[in-house]
Amino acid sequence: MHEWSIAEGIVTALLESFKDQKIIEVEVRVGELRDLNIDVLKEALSILSKDSGLEETRFNIVVSKAFFKCLNCGEEWGMNKALEILNEMLEIENYIVEEGELEPPVHFIPSLIIGYQKCPKCKKVDIEIISGKELEISKVYLGDES
Repeated sequence: MHEWSIAEGIVTALLESFKDQKIIEVEVRVGELRDLNIDVLKEALSILSKDSGLEETRFNIVVSKAFFKCLNCGEEWGMNKALEILNEMLEIENYIVEEGELEPPVHFIPSLIIGYQKCPKCKKVDIEIISGKELEISKVYLGDES
């Protein structure tokens, strides 16, 4: 579970960057292509914060939607359209059975979706991910040390 190592990195970065400061709230931005279980990440942050000076810190996880752009014609689209394109391109025999359900490979590795994309407008495959891969501490709110 890489959520725990990510949470450990977040806690460590906060403690090193804001020594002797009270951190009230932290916003962590996670792209939907990151393949992270948000509930596990929240639990890991909560547990790893205990006895660290961050036990009262609120962690807000914000999920960034994925958007794609065609570098040929400039067309932009989101995840719903990307999944439609994926379903058109993938043969059913490439799907994987998990808990009795057929799942496309990108269910397990969401960043693979770029390899299955073509522009919905011009059909070219020169695609860029505009957003959806973020993993960052985007805001830190500090309180008074009284």
